[in-house]
Amino acid sequence: MRQLIELLIWFLRWISRWLEHFGTKTFPLTNDDNTEVPIEKLDLRDRPGFLSPPIVVGPLYQCAPDVGIRGFITHAEIDVRIDGLIVLTQEGLNPDGQQFSLPVQLRANQTVDARQRFDGAESDWSYVETAKDHTIEFPAGLPRPEINPPPLYKCGASTAVSNLLNGCKVWLTADGTRVGGQDGAGTWQSVHVNPDFGLGQDVIAFASLCEDASPPSQTEVTQTAPQPLLTPSFGDAYDGGERIAVSNLAHGARFTVWRNGALVGTYRSSTSSAAIRLTPAMVAGDILEAEQSLCVGDPASSKGTTTVKSCSDLPAPKVEPIQAGDILVHIVDMAAGARIKVFVNGVESGDGGGHVIQLENPIPHGATVYIQQILGSCVGQTVMQVNTRCVHPRVTDNPAHFNLFPIGYDDFDAGTTSIDGLQFNVRGNVYYPADADGKGTPFNTRLAGVGRTPIICLVHGRHGAFRDPVNPINLVTGEENSKCSNPGGWVEIPNHEGYIYFQEQLARMGFVVVSINMNQTCSQPMGGAANIRHRAHILNESIRHFQSLDSSAHAIFGNKIDFDRIGLMGHSRGGEAVLLATSQNPPANVQFRAVLSLAPVDFGLTNGTPNGFAFMTILPAGDGDVVDNDGAKFYDRATPKPFKAQLYIDGAGHNPFNRQWLVNEGNGVFHLSRTDHERILSAYGCAFFRQVLMDHATVKFLTGKELPTLVLHDRVHLSFEWPDQLNVDHHEDNNGIAKNSLDEPTSQSGGLSANEYKFAQSGGAFNASFYGNTTGMVAESREKGGVFRSQLDGAKNLRDKEVWIRAADIYNGSSVSSSSTGFEIGLEDDASPPVVAWVDTDVVGGLPRPFDRRADDINDPWLGTDKTKTMLKTLRFPAHCFAAQEPTLKLESIRAILIRCRGEEKRPLAFDILQVVSK
Repeated sequence: MRQLIELLIWFLRWISRWLEHFGTKTFPLTNDDNTEVPIEKLDLRDRPGFLSPPIVVGPLYQCAPDVGIRGFITHAEIDVRIDGLIVLTQEGLNPDGQQFSLPVQLRANQTVDARQRFDGAESDWSYVETAKDHTIEFPAGLPRPEINPPPLYKCGASTAVSNLLNGCKVWLTADGTRVGGQDGAGTWQSVHVNPDFGLGQDVIAFASLCEDASPPSQTEVTQTAPQPLLTPSFGDAYDGGERIAVSNLAHGARFTVWRNGALVGTYRSSTSSAAIRLTPAMVAGDILEAEQSLCVGDPASSKGTTTVKSCSDLPAPKVEPIQAGDILVHIVDMAAGARIKVFVNGVESGDGGGHVIQLENPIPHGATVYIQQILGSCVGQTVMQVNTRCVHPRVTDNPAHFNLFPIGYDDFDAGTTSIDGLQFNVRGNVYYPADADGKGTPFNTRLAGVGRTPIICLVHGRHGAFRDPVNPINLVTGEENSKCSNPGGWVEIPNHEGYIYFQEQLARMGFVVVSINMNQTCSQPMGGAANIRHRAHILNESIRHFQSLDSSAHAIFGNKIDFDRIGLMGHSRGGEAVLLATSQNPPANVQFRAVLSLAPVDFGLTNGTPNGFAFMTILPAGDGDVVDNDGAKFYDRATPKPFKAQLYIDGAGHNPFNRQWLVNEGNGVFHLSRTDHERILSAYGCAFFRQVLMDHATVKFLTGKELPTLVLHDRVHLSFEWPDQLNVDHHEDNNGIAKNSLDEPTSQSGGLSANEYKFAQSGGAFNASFYGNTTGMVAESREKGGVFRSQLDGAKNLRDKEVWIRAADIYNGSSVSSSSTGFEIGLEDDASPPVVAWVDTDVVGGLPRPFDRRADDINDPWLGTDKTKTMLKTLRFPAHCFAAQEPTLKLESIRAILIRCRGEEKRPLAFDILQVVSK
């Protein structure tokens, strides 16, 4: 009887799993919206005696006289140890970062960790930071300090300096005289000055570590502050708080604070805001006032005021998105100085202070996280509830913000060159790392001593070569008054100077960056294909010119440039020209490593595939010139060695990446500001060139594993491909839909219908909305839950791997979906019966809608037809997320990968390459 029951249970489980495999069950969708919840409705379990370890702020460097610690509770006792021995114990007062002086300077390879003790509890020791020798990471010297933020004002008593190495010395000079400094600085350091700044002074910041001096910062000139000064304002203040934020301050101003009419003190502000500490703690009903002033004798500002709120008003803190596997919780809005508790699935997992809290364990997929704040005896009565996603990357850094060197620049003129019987000038400008800012300044001596420097060449597109200097914009049409030939009296447009912002960013990192003047190709009598060939020819002649400078005793570039590490970027027609240049009579002894095509055209000159270099294309979805987003064809044809990337930018236009192109071409949809365009090119372009040409770890921004600051991430749809991964199905085998690229069978069930189609403007396409050049699969499901199964060639170990798939919501030619669309990926193991776990697109970032361009053909006859496109993006499904959905899944023995349609609208979905990725 017992055996019969066990057999019945086995059978029911088998049926359940089979129905889950082919049925309509869907895991509930999650979202990461912050939801404030009353604590009384929850069963949150405190753990008496538990504290989070604090965080040692790294990286640490040899010769540092102190270390920064953050993440502790205000008034906690902080123990710091070096190589396992406690060297100091001190009260922690600023949980967002406090410098603790060491008895001796750090030496390379010493280990540093810390713990906190509070109210009878003691944390574990923190993660260990190991001190480095900075000359290994920065062989050409310390990064260049930045006076941040400008401007500086007459009578300013303080400023801030950033882009520093932890533990360095920093100091300021005004007109060459030292006016302030700080030993043992953090990466951002407030510096008080004495005497106060005068008017029109040249202020420069310097840094040093182990007697190794940085380059000087850019010079900031002091100016008169706007009058009247703004009224200071306070952040929210609550009963029990000891810290209060004051904002609306002039840089360098002195501000005075009163509490209930009694003077608290006068302080200096380095930036537009500052936090001060009040003792004793604030009490509900306290009235705080503040005013600011700069020069003696000038009127002070009006007084700002606030009233301290009661404990019952203390809200829940707000947090950044939380992703499965996170070990830190980042707070974006909290009461100054609050203690923060983090509960994972109701159990306390973090207890610290400041804006970053260390957790005891990584957050599991699907966990619910609750965050609470406490001020003294005031305990918040609400918590912020956050549902974690499988994939929800954080905003971390900006790869364009890597400032090492001053910037030199110059023009170059290499004479003329001929092609097809036509003569062209070889000229342009160049930006490079220098000893000092300015035109023609010497190449950076320290960098030259380390080795040769990579070179990047930029090629602009076809644009008017001359502009009406009086009326650059036609006020009737709104178009730019520019022409290819000079009608007399018009000035030449320096189109090649439109990327100076990008050149400067790259030069300060250590690149030589050349932008080539292609204006003469604008009015040539030959057609588009010849124009591309001529541009490629001029580009290669420009490289030959710099080879000649490098091989000669040239004062700036002699023996400086590494032609084995060449990067190229082309815009519009330049975007195809840079591809052609890699194969059309390239210079001898060069190696093209990285090619970026920005909104490129395709006149058919780059037959075959972009191959032999890393390739990236940027496609503005609202392009009013290259309306077909031709770069999608280049991406599809490119060989990913070492990788390829595509950015499809929702709302971007064609022209705003170039500062000389004053308006968008055509009537393409143009939703983003010029600044937004530039920030996208800067962040992702710098990430691309730094990864390939300098081997910096910035490819994470191109794969979407991290997000750059100051960029509209929701507008950037990434496609990416590594080489040498397990390609389950790329649909290019001509073996039909019934077999995948592993020559293994596929199957369709549950009302799903799938087949392979061209994703191109050609015969065999599913519809006219595809603009790439590949073959993919279109799946439609007549009912919710249709499944496509793709079998692997034997059981595969997917632990610590990811499933990647390119996918898109297909534009049907008449409407753009406004409701939810998406699908699920499933992993099936080789158990009997098989265990299947599913993860939805909504928990890995979601499937974007097509960018609506239906009205363009009405507004612009140039378009002619609806240019709303089906454009695919790469979605990443980490294997651990599947295991979290079904713990019995054998990740070491996966037999098949499945796609299941959600089917809310029964819309067709497009799928391209399906991979198992190990990186």
